[in-house]
Amino acid sequence: MAALINDPRNELRDRKPILIDRIDGIDSDVLSASILPNEDGFISINDDKSIRIWLKRDTGKYWPSVCHYTDRVPTCMFHQPDSRRLFIALDNGSILEYAVGEDYNKITLIKQYQAHMARITNVYNSVEHDWILSTSKDKYFSFHSTENAQRVGSYSINSVATCLVFDTSSKHCFVGDDNGKITFLKLTESGCEFIASLNRHESSISCLAWDVDRKFLFSGSFDKTVICWDIGGKKGITYDLEGHRDRIQSIIFMNKTHQLVSGSEDNFIVIWDMDAKRQENPQWHESDSCEYCKKPFIWNLKGMWEQKTVGKRQHHCRRCGAAICDDCSKSRVSIPMLGHEFEVRICCECGPKITNAEKTPLAQFYDCKHSIVSMSYDENRKFLLTVGLDRVVKVWDMKSIIV
Repeated sequence: MAALINDPRNELRDRKPILIDRIDGIDSDVLSASILPNEDGFISINDDKSIRIWLKRDTGKYWPSVCHYTDRVPTCMFHQPDSRRLFIALDNGSILEYAVGEDYNKITLIKQYQAHMARITNVYNSVEHDWILSTSKDKYFSFHSTENAQRVGSYSINSVATCLVFDTSSKHCFVGDDNGKITFLKLTESGCEFIASLNRHESSISCLAWDVDRKFLFSGSFDKTVICWDIGGKKGITYDLEGHRDRIQSIIFMNKTHQLVSGSEDNFIVIWDMDAKRQENPQWHESDSCEYCKKPFIWNLKGMWEQKTVGKRQHHCRRCGAAICDDCSKSRVSIPMLGHEFEVRICCECGPKITNAEKTPLAQFYDCKHSIVSMSYDENRKFLLTVGLDRVVKVWDMKSIIV
């Protein structure tokens, strides 16, 4: 009799994040928030031009210890807890640098950067290089010195630059845009050097994350997919992660556990196991006729005339890439090894061949009951903060899942 092998992933799928705090009744839209490490609190920016620091009181309720108003609407933020610096980007292209008080009861403006000519979409501070990096609707990426607020370099993206991620050790920067392209740059003390352009997404890229150890780049998009790019392998390998039914707004990679968290407007948090064995999606075949029944596709006028038949609509098998018609691809199955956590179309040849290993789920799904626009993570406590379109902020204990 065969021995039973317990897969620890089965036990994980039975666990759920625990909602430990819910902050509602906020009087304006929360655009983004950052959880305070090892503190019961968070920093938020709101569309009423406010910057707020929320702390949990003895009553168990969260109240702002700071409510500071700017002249323009803040669009994104970056909190550097070690240096107690807070960078707030505005819709006019400026970046404000604040010093955060040790008791989180005040913020003090210490510097202003004239970074862009239009709304800033993402901002990041590299303490190691004394740089503040930013992207903007003016179609530029730029980075400035935090010592003198002077521009170090910039790069024209030729499209609205939407997000960025930076690797400190290599000084590589990746910039996403609203055409679904990622621009790969090398930053130096004298400017930017273009390395490559990465094209796979079909819609705007909303967020990026970086695996420091394996040099994997993760990109989340409005096309509802996450793509893992193996930058360190230098072979152009990519892995698709399809587990959302609406636009992806935020992704976080956990370097200690090699898990990726994605949040979407579909209300779901998805935890992806990035240590699992994965395969690239097959290249889609090109053909004028179905590869199995040989019936012509709708553009194959010659084939339709010769066979005296109406052309078929072309589809593709997600497992082998074969060009097929609907009659030859009736089966639907999930293939997590290829990144398809939902059921997808496969051909009549692949249906009988697919194995249980290929169908084993490699992601966990959790309904957080609000449409996510932003996430933040405290790696020490394993607390995840989610911001929703419903003006609600939730704090989740992820200890049972992030292992």
